[in-house]
Amino acid sequence: MFFRPNNALLVAGTKPKSSGFSSQKAYAKYKKYRNKVTHLLEIHKKSYYQSQFLSCRNDSGKMWKLINSLISSKEKSSCPPEKLFDPIKSNYTSNPEDMSNIFNTYFVSIGQQLASKIPSPVHIQ
Repeated sequence: MFFRPNNALLVAGTKPKSSGFSSQKAYAKYKKYRNKVTHLLEIHKKSYYQSQFLSCRNDSGKMWKLINSLISSKEKSSCPPEKLFDPIKSNYTSNPEDMSNIFNTYFVSIGQQLASKIPSPVHIQ
């Protein structure tokens, strides 16, 4: 079976309703070929990724790049938050200067807070 883009039964992205077909037989034929194409795509996708993993099996850096490309489907946002909670004033602020001060206060104090949670060493004599 060959995929022909101009074939109305196999046009990608089409979600026809059975009422849009001239008969139930035509709709059944569409579903049959749609399922075949989907199945073939799954087989070839699996084969492609297997070959990709095999090609980088001795290079852990390439392997992790491949894994991350598969996992990272969401684009990371580089936009700053619109609002930030001010723990001193107990409210949210959208003022950029206040937000900057909140971040500065946090990063200046976090080191001391974490250091104070480290237990002091026990000296055994």
